[in-house]
Amino acid sequence: MNHQTNLISGLKEQLASLSGDIWYLAPELTLAITLLLILGFDLIFKHNKQVGIFAIAFSGLLFAFFALTQSIDLAQNANELFTGLIKLDGWAVIVKMGFVLAGLMMLIVASRRQSDLESFGKSSELWIVAITLILGACLMSMSINLIMIYISIELVSISSYVLTGLQNGKQKSEAALKYVLFGAVASAVMIYGMSWLYGFTGTLNVTDGAFYAGLASAATLPLAIALTMTIAGFIFKLGAFPFHIWSPDVYQAAPTPIVALFSFVPKVAALTILFRFVQYIPHEIFNWQLWIGIIAIGSMTVGNFSALWQKDAKRMMAYSSIAQVGFLLVGLLAYSESGNIATLFYATIYLVMNFAAFLLIQYFEKQTGSAKISALKGLGLKMPLIGVLTVVVMIALTGLPPTAGFSAKLFIFSSIWESWQANGESILLWVFIIGLMNTVIALFFYLKIPYYLFFKASDQANEKILISKTDLVWGTIFTLPLLILFFKTNWLVDLFNNINFVL
Repeated sequence: MNHQTNLISGLKEQLASLSGDIWYLAPELTLAITLLLILGFDLIFKHNKQVGIFAIAFSGLLFAFFALTQSIDLAQNANELFTGLIKLDGWAVIVKMGFVLAGLMMLIVASRRQSDLESFGKSSELWIVAITLILGACLMSMSINLIMIYISIELVSISSYVLTGLQNGKQKSEAALKYVLFGAVASAVMIYGMSWLYGFTGTLNVTDGAFYAGLASAATLPLAIALTMTIAGFIFKLGAFPFHIWSPDVYQAAPTPIVALFSFVPKVAALTILFRFVQYIPHEIFNWQLWIGIIAIGSMTVGNFSALWQKDAKRMMAYSSIAQVGFLLVGLLAYSESGNIATLFYATIYLVMNFAAFLLIQYFEKQTGSAKISALKGLGLKMPLIGVLTVVVMIALTGLPPTAGFSAKLFIFSSIWESWQANGESILLWVFIIGLMNTVIALFFYLKIPYYLFFKASDQANEKILISKTDLVWGTIFTLPLLILFFKTNWLVDLFNNINFVL
């Protein structure tokens, strides 16, 4: 009888704890409610649904962003929620704000092309899947339990597969199939590696002391194999070398707003999980700096050299994103608070650069009907403001002043240099040197677009191009932060300095 009473009492306490934890997930609940509202609206109304669906999606993401701003103070204590499934800390809140902001920017990019707005607005599937992807990424950023990590990664992965092949077209179907096949293999390898880690430790919670103790007592070779298989799944979602081969076809086939979302949200979500593993599993157990350094060097080099030969702007941006992931990984290698801040700063600037680039590429694609770089000949003279904005964005992606892209790379390289001076690891010096060389290489393909815009004669010299004032305004809004944050870098740095990185 006493045992039954204790069991009931313990169950009541656990339920009370879970009900209290749910309020920490106000942003995720807002996204879930938004999904239901979009679905309900789609079922009720049969015609002319574009504006209504767009308004619900935009409002839901805006409310979720507001909820995240209110949870910054709550995250300072790094709360473990739902009996250790997830952890809400300052890092998670910041990256979740980036995911929701990316969703809002995706909607704006989609709204600036009438064919996309009409196509996406015929039914709610695309918006529901896109917001589901953002919801999964938010859960990824907080996951500390191996099962929760796997579920959230699969939520993002399946959403990505569907978004790639949702619209009709042979190219889209082929890209989606390739994405699914590679993703299935990566997921199978990852979950198998996780099962080994559970076998070594007897716990699923990577923050548990038993997890560290189990890994420390495991044999070196089986442990290395298990961690390699597990991390392979994270690297696939990052789109980093050597699991990057799906990226170019997916970027070329998917609609531009979706490509812009792909290029940021899943990558930074996977980076967050990798960040947690690096923090929780000491270097004595696994040489993080060596292997992440090799992946970073491979991603920067393969991405940049492959981008040199691309003739399609979206495909070029796909290889560019592989190289950018390499730069993001550099911050993790520093294994310091300055490296953490540099990574967050770089990710924030990358969000702005990336969406600005895809918005401007979409403007040119709308005018020419093609994403080919050769189709941009002379358009800079016919669309001078859009052309100048494109030059600013490409300079920022290269990492040159006077743009925030320069500040981002300066912080990244400064953190890795400080780390090398502190511990003398040779891989850090190699990453520093090869990273600088890759920044020079990036000049040759990023500046190819401005070259075609302003220095190549148009095939149709007398053709007039009309661009709406709204497009000019949005292009300016997306690009201006890259100039402002170069001169006001402290705005972001002060915000990130207030984050509690104690995990």
